Amino acid sequence: MGDCAETSGFMASPEMEKFLCDRLLDRTQTISERFRALFSLRNLKGPGPRNALILATRDPSNLLAHEAAFALGQMQDVDAIPALEAVLTDLSLHPIVRHEAAEAFGAIGVESNIPLLEHSLVRDPAQE
Repeated sequence: MGDCAETSGFMASPEMEKFLCDRLLDRTQTISERFRALFSLRNLKGPGPRNALILATRDPSNLLAHEAAFALGQMQDVDAIPALEAVLTDLSLHPIVRHEAAEAFGAIGVESNIPLLEHSLVRDPAQE
């Protein structure tokens, strides 16, 4: 199918993918619109959706940021690991955002992430 790429069983044109990425990151949109974009992007693969979700992990809305980290885990994209590590180790982020980054590591399921998770468990001051 010419200008649509099949991604995880879903199809999206490059224009739709860009629209969803832009919508997610547009802070002038309502939170409900941004969440719709987030959940749509979660079902796509590739650098565009992944990078938009990575940027969203730094959103001022802790709710949106933690859902973005969760969605990265659901995508099971190993290319998201460096960004998730940065979220996990950034103590300036809300504990729930860091927690979801840790959950995402588990969902991705790469054994080499275990030492990072163990280190974070000891180092992170949050009781959560």
